[in-house]
Amino acid sequence: MTTGASRIIGWMAVAACVSCSLGGAALPTHSEGLRLYVAANGNDSWSGKLPKAGKRDGPFATLERARDEVRTLKRAGGLPTGGVIVVVGRGRYELARTFELMQEDAGGESAPVVYRAEKAGEVRLVGGKEVRGFHPVTDPRVLSRLDEGARGKVLQADLRAQGITDYGGVSGGGLELFCQDRPMTLARWPNEGFTHIVDVVGGQPYDIRGTKGDKVGKFTYEGDRPQRWVGEKDLWLHGYWFWDWSDQRQKVESIDTERRVISLLPPYHGYGYRKGQWYYVFNALSELDTPGEWYLDREAGLLYFYPPGPIQQGSPTVSVLAMLVAMRQVSHVALEGFVLEAARGTAVSIAGGAHVKVAGCTIRNVGGWAVRISGGEANGVVGCDIYETGDGGIALEGGDRKTLTPAGHYAENNHIHHYSRWHRMYQPAISLDGVGNRASHNLLDNAPHEAIAFGGNNHVIESNEIHSVCYESNDAGAIYSGRDWTMRGTVIRHNYLHDISGLGGRGCVGVYLDDMFCGTLIYGNVFYRVTNAAFIGGGRDNAIENNIFVECSPAVHVDARALGWAADSVDTTMKERLLAMPYQQPPWSTAYAKLVGILQDEPAAPKGNVIARNIQWGGRWADIEGRAQPYLTLQDNLLGEDPSFVDAQRLNFQLRDGSPAYKLGFQRIPMEDIGLYQDAQRASWPVEHKVRPTPTPPAQPTASKPAGPAPVFRARRAAAPVQLDGAIAPEEWGGALVSKAMVVEQGINGEKVQPGSIAWIAYDETCLLVAIDNEVDPSRPLQRGDQWGRDDAVEIALRNTKAGDQAPVLVLRGYPSGHFESSDEAGASPAAVARAAQGVEYRARVVSPSHWTAEWRVPFASLGIDPAKQAGFAFNLSVRKTSPQPFWLMWRGTGSYTWAVENAGVLELVR
Repeated sequence: MTTGASRIIGWMAVAACVSCSLGGAALPTHSEGLRLYVAANGNDSWSGKLPKAGKRDGPFATLERARDEVRTLKRAGGLPTGGVIVVVGRGRYELARTFELMQEDAGGESAPVVYRAEKAGEVRLVGGKEVRGFHPVTDPRVLSRLDEGARGKVLQADLRAQGITDYGGVSGGGLELFCQDRPMTLARWPNEGFTHIVDVVGGQPYDIRGTKGDKVGKFTYEGDRPQRWVGEKDLWLHGYWFWDWSDQRQKVESIDTERRVISLLPPYHGYGYRKGQWYYVFNALSELDTPGEWYLDREAGLLYFYPPGPIQQGSPTVSVLAMLVAMRQVSHVALEGFVLEAARGTAVSIAGGAHVKVAGCTIRNVGGWAVRISGGEANGVVGCDIYETGDGGIALEGGDRKTLTPAGHYAENNHIHHYSRWHRMYQPAISLDGVGNRASHNLLDNAPHEAIAFGGNNHVIESNEIHSVCYESNDAGAIYSGRDWTMRGTVIRHNYLHDISGLGGRGCVGVYLDDMFCGTLIYGNVFYRVTNAAFIGGGRDNAIENNIFVECSPAVHVDARALGWAADSVDTTMKERLLAMPYQQPPWSTAYAKLVGILQDEPAAPKGNVIARNIQWGGRWADIEGRAQPYLTLQDNLLGEDPSFVDAQRLNFQLRDGSPAYKLGFQRIPMEDIGLYQDAQRASWPVEHKVRPTPTPPAQPTASKPAGPAPVFRARRAAAPVQLDGAIAPEEWGGALVSKAMVVEQGINGEKVQPGSIAWIAYDETCLLVAIDNEVDPSRPLQRGDQWGRDDAVEIALRNTKAGDQAPVLVLRGYPSGHFESSDEAGASPAAVARAAQGVEYRARVVSPSHWTAEWRVPFASLGIDPAKQAGFAFNLSVRKTSPQPFWLMWRGTGSYTWAVENAGVLELVR
């Protein structure tokens, strides 16, 4: 007991220092209250107090015993003034069960209950067990499966003999191995990065808006590496099977090494599989070939490990507990200064309650989230270092959306990095949901996907530094939300986003308001080297104001997707979510007046967006869809003019006093307040972080349209009147049918696409005449709706080049149903769009399930063209076909939108 006695004397020595050291600074003390003590060599039969001379007494051994003592105090008359501080001594505590705090464990406003580490970073609450008894592998069957270079270096330990029998699943939430305080890698190939699908061979072709794949998880590979995987007991693949934002782990059913085909076990990935997508194999004993890799034979309970160093120095630990700390309906309780690690799921869960705080802790090496807060009010996480989590970092959910009652939860001054280790997508560093929560002064970096995701109303995202995120996806946003008209009121201000470039350097988004998201203010942020910095995806009433964009391409994006490919969601998802909220009643009608009449105010249109008083320097300014342009307010932006930064070379983007931006109303951004700050509740200081190098994106084809001069199609005068009935008759078209036909068979980049279409173009004194014959594959019926991008259709696009550079592109579309429309997608003004439709006649006829025809008569006056004075104009003719797979084809592939007539050709009227 000599060690124990000396330890107790140690407690007496620290009794005078009731404020324990935290990274060189003291944790804040509450007003003087009762102190209880816990030690790794304590005893739960003792008093939990510092021993008096000559008495065999001292700290408790467990947190549970200290908690129960607090309960006893409350039952005996309540907590003392100043509350209770439970000081936990240095050491490693392998928890036998989740430490639970219930409503009876709550403190009070003047009497909080604080669980505090004696010294921050030196008290470890561990949800796993240290593994002992490692020895070299001698089983010849195992050695034969190992890579030759790993034989003699791989060790094994019997987990079952050490009482560890629950291993969980391979696909997530199961046992993990940690060594040297780092997560080890479940044996995989390739050891870094991915390999690619050569081709899909499942036999169930699948198409999502023109992106083709297969619904069945069966695909080919190249090379002979999979030969060594034959005979693996439980082989898995982790892949991005169809989209770069949707990963999934799936079990291998079989490997055909002769045909080089891998078959996965159903259920298959929801989006299917696609040629060229990427994956790696894991949980393969045969791939245990690199220091830091491990494999578990779940049948035998044997752990195989290639240690990164001497096994005696690494403290190899496997995760056992699902959760470390769970608080339910607890108020005025704090955890301060602990290291929390080696749980299979979330480290700390806080449900309900109020004024609960996790402060100055290091949370690492867990399979789920670091901290999840749901319900309650004013609960938060402050000053923590969080890394190597399997999922995200901090999730804050609370507040009542129907009453717009805020929760007031917060995440402040935390460094969250290298997270989403297990589940790669949609597991952000910080998640905000509900009403009125805050993420401020955090440093968020080095993660495969999002930094901050938010949903709900009236959140504040401010003074955060974010970099090196979204590196494993392109259609991703560092700060992200989407698809709701009602989730309004969030302010994103004074953040610094930098070095965010997406998968392979091919680009992603800084602040991403996806799929018609509305009512968000993006104000006073600095974006540096963010490929697509601020993005409005068809939403309304958003503002991008007073931001600085440096070397962003583009700085801003605005589109009108609900007027196009996303139109279906307007009367489904968007309307359903609108009607679920009392949006026409206070407090909603007061807080969001523009939402009250949205269904009567062109709900699909991107109305009310404002882009004002921003600075753009380097890169490219804007990507604004033509249909969104008329609804958008652009004013007082400083574009391409030197803004007079203090020192851009050293990344000081503060403005000098004489900056021309100030004359436009630009307001100074408090850059000195962005990011982490030194504080007694900061887990470490100074904080180190590295910017992830930006990869060089692969070279893209430079030719976006067919080589050679733009084609010229010569339309002749009609020999006879044409009866508009959708039927293309020689006796009506006369000379037009004898003249050369227009062949419509090019894909977007000029490649030949089948089945094609044939068109004839003529004119008379007053009108342009167009006939088009469309063949489709009979295996799939025509889509006879009225939506371009979803249904079969034809399109005429032209521009009167004689009218000058500002002449609009006019777009007319017709469908098999006989419906036609004049579209504003190319950016024509409402007046020009309406004029283009005046007097237009359009008829269509479905000849058979695989054949339909259409005829147009378009007045030259509606197009602003005088055929007597003008012989030619920019022109393209396009067809949308949904059979056999959805695709567009054109007279001239533009490499861009079908209506990009500047990349197409010339229609000449032959006199």
